[in-house]
Amino acid sequence: MKNLIEKLPKKIKISQKEIFFFSFLFLYSILLIFFRVDLLGLLSLIFVSIITFFFSRKYNHLATILYVALFLRLTTVLLGNYLITLPDGWGDATEFERRAWEWSQNGFFGVIDNYPSNTKSYHISWLLAFIYSLTDRSIIMGQSICLAFGMGSLLLGVNIAKNLWTEKVSIKVGWIIALYPTLILYSCLFLREAFIWFFLLITVKGIVLWIEDRKLKSLSIILIGFLGATFFHGAMSIGLLVFLIIFFILFLKHFLKNLLYLKINQLNFVYLILFFIFSLFILQNIDRIPKLAALSHMLDYEQIIVEIANRNISNAGYPEWTVPKNLFELIYKTPIRLIYFLFSPFPWDINKLSHFMGLFDGLFFIILTLILLKNFKYIWSKNSLRIILIILASYLIIYGIATGNFGTGIRHRTKFIIIFIILVSPWIPNFVLDKKRTNYLKK
Repeated sequence: MKNLIEKLPKKIKISQKEIFFFSFLFLYSILLIFFRVDLLGLLSLIFVSIITFFFSRKYNHLATILYVALFLRLTTVLLGNYLITLPDGWGDATEFERRAWEWSQNGFFGVIDNYPSNTKSYHISWLLAFIYSLTDRSIIMGQSICLAFGMGSLLLGVNIAKNLWTEKVSIKVGWIIALYPTLILYSCLFLREAFIWFFLLITVKGIVLWIEDRKLKSLSIILIGFLGATFFHGAMSIGLLVFLIIFFILFLKHFLKNLLYLKINQLNFVYLILFFIFSLFILQNIDRIPKLAALSHMLDYEQIIVEIANRNISNAGYPEWTVPKNLFELIYKTPIRLIYFLFSPFPWDINKLSHFMGLFDGLFFIILTLILLKNFKYIWSKNSLRIILIILASYLIIYGIATGNFGTGIRHRTKFIIIFIILVSPWIPNFVLDKKRTNYLKK
């Protein structure tokens, strides 16, 4: 008994960071009660906070990053619901939540009948509708779900950076994800971005593992990631198509090499069967996948031009001269639209205060792109980095062509910013001056 009592203080020892965390959580809860937040919303935010606390204990070296990230996001949730209107805090964010509430009125099993099989993707609403059918309406509860996936994306991003580079680089990646404004914003709104980050990062994690071990388990992780991201946004299946092409090329190269030396590997046949099953599934269901159905008609350039013109709308629309009128213009204006997608709004596009966050976001993408171009040779020389880069490039090109205004562009390019950061993270300048030069690249 005496030994047990002696060990007890060590087990319940709380650090200064944890004292600050619980103090903040207590004061934050009091503040939410003052604003008369619904009980479901309050409990949901506390639940996400407690999960963050346990992960900070498990990964003690990330505790400060996790607490700062959570603090900024909880503050943003409070501001966006009670004090200010956040950028993108209306429109799709309110429509997705409203649709979930409408679908939930027919009960849990009635939600199943409302499965969104049309071209406009409301899968995020469909999932929240199941929860609403069992509880009550709570906008903050929906936002807390996105917050949980946003915090999970931070942990995944750090883990992938550590696998690809070094622990010191992974800490840098963690701080960028924790502090970056658009990542904070879209972790706090009921939108699809946080879910897409999470599942795309699962895919990237699977690619890193698969390059190392070439096991079926790693391949399964890749497919789960792609399918999860595609569930929330149909255009994410473009990455799956690109990966299947890469996979087939690598497999064929390896298969022919083994065949030359009369080596037969049973696993190769399993891979071949899986490849044809997934390829057949995609081809048979391409018209049922939101967004991808339109992309399946990519050879019809006249339809593409019409779609581009229809998307070039609002005060934030790209200049009229970037809209192609024929096939020749579509070819040479595609790189121009890609530049606008990645880097706009430019200073001459600013006409209201909310555009300044987009200007900062565009400048950061310029920095990331310059770093990528400068270190392209090294990135291309590594198998895992090369595959990730090809998939990232395919997404950027497709979205660059399809997007018609920088308001939508900021939101779409945020889907890929964590992957972009991880790719170039060793060469991103440190936040503090380090007198000792450190080699961030794994030998």
